[in-house]
This record gives sequence, structure tokens and C-alpha cells, in this order.
Amino acid sequence: MKKTLSSVLALMLALMLALSCMSFAAAEDAAAPVPEAFLMYANGDWSAQYFGGEAPEGITATNVQITGPGAYTVGLEFANEVADLAFAAIGIQGGEQLLPGYTIELNEIRVNGEAIELGKGYTSSDDGVVTRMNLYNEWVSELPSDARSFDGSLENASPIVMQKEAFASVKKVEADFVIHQAIAYIMFANADWSRQNWGTGGDGVTAVTAETNGAGDYTVALEFAEPSEGLAFAALGLANGEISLRNDTLKINAIRLNGKEIEFTKGYTSSDDGITTRMNLYNEWVSELPADARSYEDLEGASPIIVDKELFTGVEKFEIDFTIVPVTDVAYLMYANADWSAQYWGGEDPEGIKATTAVIDGPGHYTVGLEFDKEAEGLAFAAVGITTGEQTFNGYFIDITSIKVNGEEIPANAGYTSSDDGIVTRENIYNEWVTELPADARRADGVLEGSSPIIVDKEAFASVKSIEVSFDFIYGKPIVKDDDTPLTAEEAAELQKADYNAYIGVQSETYIFRNTWDEANYGRDSQDNPECFGQLTGWDADNNKVNYGGTFEDALLTKDGTYTVSLTTGDMGFASDTLFRMLFVSTEIPSKLVKDGFVTISDVKTKIGDAATQDYTDIDVSGQYVRIVVIDEYNRGDAPFGYTVPGANTTISITFTVTGLTD
Repeated sequence: MKKTLSSVLALMLALMLALSCMSFAAAEDAAAPVPEAFLMYANGDWSAQYFGGEAPEGITATNVQITGPGAYTVGLEFANEVADLAFAAIGIQGGEQLLPGYTIELNEIRVNGEAIELGKGYTSSDDGVVTRMNLYNEWVSELPSDARSFDGSLENASPIVMQKEAFASVKKVEADFVIHQAIAYIMFANADWSRQNWGTGGDGVTAVTAETNGAGDYTVALEFAEPSEGLAFAALGLANGEISLRNDTLKINAIRLNGKEIEFTKGYTSSDDGITTRMNLYNEWVSELPADARSYEDLEGASPIIVDKELFTGVEKFEIDFTIVPVTDVAYLMYANADWSAQYWGGEDPEGIKATTAVIDGPGHYTVGLEFDKEAEGLAFAAVGITTGEQTFNGYFIDITSIKVNGEEIPANAGYTSSDDGIVTRENIYNEWVTELPADARRADGVLEGSSPIIVDKEAFASVKSIEVSFDFIYGKPIVKDDDTPLTAEEAAELQKADYNAYIGVQSETYIFRNTWDEANYGRDSQDNPECFGQLTGWDADNNKVNYGGTFEDALLTKDGTYTVSLTTGDMGFASDTLFRMLFVSTEIPSKLVKDGFVTISDVKTKIGDAATQDYTDIDVSGQYVRIVVIDEYNRGDAPFGYTVPGANTTISITFTVTGLTD
């Protein structure tokens, strides 16, 4: 299998090399690369394999180019019957870079023309290049960190969605699937939470979703079998929007209740989890705009509550018309001739120079250039620049595919993408001031060896009337910059001497909760809701706080040892809730102590009521303080083990070991 995959990668690299050698005229007319979907497959003894590209003898592959969201079919036909199944997946070559954040929804698989029974799969990638949905993969023991689903839920998703017994004797295999970019829907809970929608409807709610395909106008709706009363929460959501529509914003055009438009005020676009894009319509839990709040205009006056909840009485239909407003940027050619008498650094054209810029709206193929009234002699500096690319398209790659001087193609070596100021994204064409690759140098293929800040011979620029540069703009994951310097031994020693509290926290199905100790609205030091940290708090039909009681046993961490925190429910338990959205321990331990290796938290054991003790350790150091995560459906997906939400007067305990603290 590895040899076959290596061959596919070699073929792809050869194709990329061939494309980079095209003449400028051809590149100018070229469209952005189109990803191709295929069926990965290996029979029981691996005698019949296919992993993309040219099909081996005895196998006919039906592949398909993915041109955007829509329905597609891939398949394989064998000259001779093949037996059993070792591996199968739908693959999209280059999908992670050309279709970032897109998802695969599996509709049907046919073996020898007969549809077989299927479970639920998920979309992910093994290498950051090929997007895939595993159909039968015994080597995956748990969902990968990049697993995603078209409907926003990974519940019951598996790397095995079909039984290999159906593949006893195979002549033909076909897979029908749908490609989704970001599915829009209305997040909703009425006053008593009896009517809810988080994507797919249910419980008397029919969700009308919208398949989005970038910038444009869309409509989503909810229809209720019986009139819905009141409002606890509402938002416009785009599943996987933060990945596939990075930095794009939402603009609401109209909101209708029972066909009648209602007034609304100014909102903002943000995300709670870095995956789903949303615009809050009514969210009382947000007291200030989040750090990632953004708007197609300014944020002045924007609010998480933009509708009057009193209008939501007797609602049979709830509709939202909205526009996806794309983020854009401008690419241009930075240039200075030998004596710096002819220069261009973006913006307005200087006298004697006409610039061709390009509006960047995502991955694609672009051209920039300069024309001179008088010949410009020699070359001091040149680069492709994207004005604010490090913010608008953070982590993306520039890959120059063609350079023409006076209409003639000139040779170009391998460059790299970087930034001098953390604002402008660039690929240097000729830069003598760079003596070694910068720390942020990056390439889409990951190979920096041989890359240089000088990729052309300046002798080709002896007398210049025009320069034209074509490049591919390629998706790249956002660069997470850690500005924190590592702790010194002295700093760590002081922190290790301190005592730290640890608090059990929880959030149930209908948001009966105890938040982290440092959460502003309902945490330990909250000014507005000081009572909430000492009790389980829920909500009534009018969205008023309800004291669900409960007793907390927190822990003071004074030295190395094993500690236990617990929650004993009161007479009300968790009402009729059947699941936890979150169960965790929030500590006062600075995350840097754990990140830098001075403190370790291990051997986490959870006991819920009379159920067996569960071993599961997940330490979250993404925030300022360490959190021990047991359940977090927002960021971790489904619970790591089965459990039953306890009833009245029942104890939940979490035990863990801390190493690295000193007396």
C-alpha cells in the first residue's frame, strides 16, 4: 500500500512540475487546478489495489472531477472477480488544499449493482493533501482530530461504514456521494427548550437548510408541527464554515415569522468552536463581543441579541434570508529596477508604470504584472505580495508557476511563502538581502530544501518593458503563533511552589451547569451571577435562572499527589436530561507549567453514580489555565465512554494525579 501511495504522490509532483514549466500564455488562460475523486480499494489479499491515478491492468476506474458542491459517483470494475476486502475509502486528490473544510456525505454503495447497508462515516485526511472518507479501515481505532461531518455531528461516525461480508465476490463497486462546502441552518431553542434545532430538525421541527457555495444569497428556515412559544436562543449557523469559508462574514437581509418580516438590529459573525460559523440572533449568555467577532462593515453597535424575543409567540415558520460576504485581498508585483528609478509597492500606479493586480478571494490561479512606459533596466528586488494576506488568508501558500519578461518565459527555481512584517504575504522572486530562510518560510508541498529568496537570474531583466507573474494561491491551515516565551527554571520553580484550586464543572443537555472558575459571566468571581458557581444552575421556561442545588467537593492542590473533586446532585438531579455536553475539572494551574513540561497531570479516573470507574485522560492547555476534559462535545466530539446522567442525590467524582508541585 505504501509503495502505491508513494507512486501517486510522485505522479502528482511530476504533474505540478509540468504545470510550473508552462508558458505564461498558457498559464494566463489556465483555470485553478481541479481536484479528482476516486475510490481507494484493496481486496482481501491486496492482489487488486487502486489508490488513484492510472489504473493497473485488470481494473477500470471511474473517477470524477470535483467542481464544487454536488452529487458525484466513483467506482471500480474488475476484469476478474476479486474476493474479500482489506481497505476502501473515497479519496479526493488535493482536496485539503483546493476544497478546504469541505465534507463528504455518503449516499449509496453498490456491489455488483446491489446497494448494501451503510453506517455513518466522516471526512478527514491522513496527509493534509488527500481528502477522504474511510469506508472500511480497520487501522483506525478512534476518530482523528480533523474528523468532520457534513451535518456538524460526529455521533456514531466510524471508519468502517460497511461490512466486508458484502465483498465476498466483486466485479464492480460504485459509491454515490455528495460534496458539501458549508451547510447553513438555524440554531434554535424556544422558551422551554421543547423545540430545538441544531442542524437536522426533529421533535416536531423541520429544518430547511441551505447548501452554500461561497459568496451569494441564501435562505434557511424552521417549520414547526405545532406553534412554538417563546425564545431562549437563536443563531444563524454554517456547519464547517470557519474552515471552508475562512474569515467570510454573514449579512442578514430579512427575518420572517409566519411570513411576516420583523425588525432586527446589527449583529456580527463569529464562532464558538473554530468550526461552525455563526451569527447570534438571541444569545443572553454573551456579555461582550468575542475576540473573533467580525463584520462586513464595522462592529460598532453590534450585539448578540438582535431580535425581540416577545415576537416569537405562536411561530409556525421561522425564515432567514442572508448573504455570505467573502473576504478579499489584493495581490500585486513588488518591484525595483537596478537603480531604484522604477518602483512599485502596491496601491496607485506611479508615473510611467501600469500595474496589473488581482483580487484574491480564496484558493485559485492568479496573474499580476507591471508595464513600463520606458524600459526599466536591471533588477534590485521583486516579489509577489498579498496586501494583508497574513490576516485575511493566514497560512495560505503562494506558488509561482510562470514568470514572463517582455512576453518571454524565463526559468524560475523553487521559492517559498513568508512575511516580513506579519501583514503582507509574499514570495520573493529576487531578494539579495535574505541570507537564510526565515522562520516562517513555508511551501505547500512541505519541501523547503532548495528553496531560495532568489529564484530568477537578474540578467533576464536587463531591459524590461513588461513583467507578468502567474501563481497558484493554495489553502493552508492557519498558523498558530505562540508568543509566550518558555518559562525559565526560576520562573517555573516559583509557580511550582504555589497552591492551586481545582473545581469540578459540568453542562448538561438543557444547560444545567457549573462553569469554569474563571468564566466571566457565571464563574467563581462573577459580579452579575455570584450564586451560580456554588450551585447547579438551570433555566425555566422564561429563561430565568433556577437553583438545582448540588454539593461540590473541590480540591486544593498543594503538592504532588492524587486528588479527587466531586459533585453530588440535589433533589432535582439534572431534571430529565440524558446527556452531558461537558464534564471537566477547571484548575488554577497555569497552562505553561504543563506545556513546558514542569507539571504533569495523569491517571484521570471518572465515576458517575454506581457505574464502573472509567479511565480517560485528556489535558487541555489551550487556555490560560489547565483543564482536565472528560466530556466536551463542542471541541472533542462524542463522549469517550458510555454513561447515564445521574438522578437525584447521586455523586460524580473525578480523580487525578499531579506531579511537579513542591511543598
